[in-house]
Amino acid sequence: MSSTVTLQDIFSHVLELPSISKVVQDLLKYIDDPRSNIDDIAAELHLDPALSAKVLRMANSVRYGAGRKVASIDTAVYNLGMDALRTLVVASGVVGAYKKVPLLDMKAYWRESFLVASVSRAIAKHAHLDAETAFTCGLMHKVGVPLLYMADAQTMDRIAALVKEGAHQEDLERNQFGFDHGEVGEELAIRWHFPETIAHAIGQHTRVAMEPDPDPYARVVCLARYIVGSHQQGASRHDIFDHFPAHIAEPLDLDLVALLEDLERLMTAEDDIEEMLAA
Repeated sequence: MSSTVTLQDIFSHVLELPSISKVVQDLLKYIDDPRSNIDDIAAELHLDPALSAKVLRMANSVRYGAGRKVASIDTAVYNLGMDALRTLVVASGVVGAYKKVPLLDMKAYWRESFLVASVSRAIAKHAHLDAETAFTCGLMHKVGVPLLYMADAQTMDRIAALVKEGAHQEDLERNQFGFDHGEVGEELAIRWHFPETIAHAIGQHTRVAMEPDPDPYARVVCLARYIVGSHQQGASRHDIFDHFPAHIAEPLDLDLVALLEDLERLMTAEDDIEEMLAA
């Protein structure tokens, strides 16, 4: 361990930590409350003009648009539905929590995060788990990385260069810091008041092989990272299947053939990413 940064150091400067807006936190409570109605959610959305604009863009996107122009928040909420709206609110809140981070390419960072989230959602469907929870876990799986960059950008930049050559990021982080981005992300998710399931998945996805009984969503994210990473390195579906970590996937009882058949669509379904990254 060569960096002098500790996990306590990262969270000792509370005012410097990224935060999710109160509107986003309240919206998530409304969306998850069966007593809430569309009017409640639309009224809350109006309190955040930037988020309202993203909801309108998403409602008019290729994925969610119904062939007609949506001009009001109320109509957009109706058209999107609760699952899509929850995903949008979480994504917007998490993306908005980080601005510029020294030496970290935020667009590339979020593009990878959204791809892992998209594949996590698909895996969850095949594993009969909640797809939107899996999406959130995938989206936030590296939420601790920017904090590590904020704490020691030079060390993280050196690690990133080695990762591009095929090294394992979390192994190098543990070597340099004594902990990895999963542990940092879990603590941040707890401070953001996310459900324990999501926080645990973030914390465990980097050490699934070390856990006696890893969280199923941690397994999902671990598999999604493998698929996305392999695809980005140019591996064919045959190669991905040949090296698939079956010991991690087995408890999920996946239809692996159907999942890999759908791989190309998953890797190119990026309209959500562009909407979230838009200003």
